[in-house]
Amino acid sequence: MLGFSTVCFGIACFLQGDFTIFWQPFPEGMPFRQPLAFLSSTLLVLSGAGLFFSRTRRIAAITQIVLFLAYAASWLSVFRSVQPWLGIAEHLATVAGAATVWARLSPESARLWHFGPTVARIAYGCCSIVFGLAHVVALEGTMSMVPAWLPGDAMFWALFTGAGHLAVGIALIVDRLAILATRLGSLMYLCFAAFAWLPGAVTHPDQWLRWAGTAITLVMLSALWLVGDYLRLSRQRNVE
Repeated sequence: MLGFSTVCFGIACFLQGDFTIFWQPFPEGMPFRQPLAFLSSTLLVLSGAGLFFSRTRRIAAITQIVLFLAYAASWLSVFRSVQPWLGIAEHLATVAGAATVWARLSPESARLWHFGPTVARIAYGCCSIVFGLAHVVALEGTMSMVPAWLPGDAMFWALFTGAGHLAVGIALIVDRLAILATRLGSLMYLCFAAFAWLPGAVTHPDQWLRWAGTAITLVMLSALWLVGDYLRLSRQRNVE
C-alpha cells in the first residue's frame, strides 16, 4: 500500500510541475527548484514502485526515508510565517512507516527488533498527537474539509476526528491497544481520503493538488498500517 500511494503522490507532484506547496514548501528562490521538483517526483514514483519487489524494497525504503525527511526539513524555511508542526509531523509519520520496512530487511534486523518497534510506535504516536491538536488549533480549516452532505455539524466531525488522532497517538505512546489503534486510525485516514479529498479530485481532475492530497493521506494510512504490522510481528517473535 505504501508503494502504491507513494507512486500516486509522485505522479500528482510531477503533473503539477513543481513542489506541492501544502506538503513541500521549499523556498521559491531555491536554486534549481523545478529540476529538483521533477527529481523528487521521479524518486517518489521509483521508490514507490521499488517497494513492490523484494530485491529493491530495502533501497526503496531508504530512498523514501531520505525524501520525506527532506520534505519535513522544507517546513523550516517557512517557520517564521506559519506553524510548521503539522507539515513536519505528516512527513515524520511517513518516515516512521518507511523505516519499519527498512528495519525488517536490514542486516541488523535481529538487533533492531529489540528497540525498533518501540521507536516506530512512539514516533508515530507523537505525530498523531500533533494531528489531533492541529484539528483543534486550526478548527475552521478542518471544518472546511468536512463534506456538506455528512450528517451532523462540521464542528462535530472536526473535533471527532481530532479526538480520533489523539486517541491513536495516546494508544501508541502508552502501548495500550496499540495495534488496534493503528487499524482504526488507518480506517479514519481512508475516510479522509474518500470523503474529504477524492470527491474534489474527481470533480476537478485538472487540479493536481487535490490528487496529491488524496495520495498523501493514503501514504500516512500506509505508514500507520506498517507500524501496526511491525508491532504485531515483534510481539509474535517475543511469544515464540
